[in-house]
Amino acid sequence: MDRTPGREAVGVVSQDQGYTSAISRTIGAQRPLIRRPSSRLVFIFKRSFGVLAEAFLLFILLQVPAIASPSKDKSDSWGAGFAVELPYAEADVVSVVQSVAEDHVIRGTYVYEREKILNDAVSTNSSSFFGSWQGPGHAFYKVRKDALAPRNFKESADIGAITIRYVVHGTSSNSTHLEILAVFVEDGTKRVHPSNISVESAEFTEIQNQLQTLQRDRQRTESMHAEKQREEEQAALAAKQASEESAAYEAVESSIDSLQKRARELQRTLEVRVQNSNTDLKAAPFHSAASLAKLAVNADVLVEIVTTYWYGVETVDGHRGWVRRDQVGPLP
Repeated sequence: MDRTPGREAVGVVSQDQGYTSAISRTIGAQRPLIRRPSSRLVFIFKRSFGVLAEAFLLFILLQVPAIASPSKDKSDSWGAGFAVELPYAEADVVSVVQSVAEDHVIRGTYVYEREKILNDAVSTNSSSFFGSWQGPGHAFYKVRKDALAPRNFKESADIGAITIRYVVHGTSSNSTHLEILAVFVEDGTKRVHPSNISVESAEFTEIQNQLQTLQRDRQRTESMHAEKQREEEQAALAAKQASEESAAYEAVESSIDSLQKRARELQRTLEVRVQNSNTDLKAAPFHSAASLAKLAVNADVLVEIVTTYWYGVETVDGHRGWVRRDQVGPLP
């Protein structure tokens, strides 16, 4: 038996109807079913026509060694299987194919007309029909036993098992090769009935849908993550701006406080308070100068000019003049 990866040959010999049948199957190609004339036909000819008929029949057999039996289905895809290159990473395809292999459903076939779905399939790590996978990548199997003449398997007419094999292997970082092959094998006769690709196509459709869903979910997650990252960046920027504004405000407040403190210091320096009740506001810094007004005790005046013995001052009501320094004192 040829076990070359990507190619398998399965031969089945049956004598129940008096002829030898062989099914040779390769992914992408199929040989027709070969039948030879029944030995019962030879017996009838011998009995009816004797040696002459036998010689004539032998001549025919030598001239026509085999007669191809036409398929009841016009499709030429029986046993062709399914192969495709997918634009996904191998890990993603392996995950989805494993999920489909474990979902207990075989798509693209059914047993009863009123119930066009086939459940109760089981996932297996190996296959008694296909044998151990020796090629690259990963192989998964799904088997449905006790299927009665399942649809879309060529000439199925007995109870047997449906086996689907999925082969996945990566061809690049973002490309993966997928092969799907489905067969139906009768329990009693062990006859092999290939699929007309309906099963493989239906299984692939489910795989493709799940891959697209996985991709959409991943894109949605990435989009949400990117949006969250943008929001976090905007929040960080806003917090930074608020911090800078707060620092600027604190700096301004500190500056105002400093200015107010300086103003108070200047005020204490530039303003003085009258301490003597007999204080005259003189027109000039001389004792003999004319007196402009009497200054009340505790009255505050603004110092504008400073000399050794006199202050040039301005009163709160706007009068300017001179007072002796020994008659005023600093503000408390």
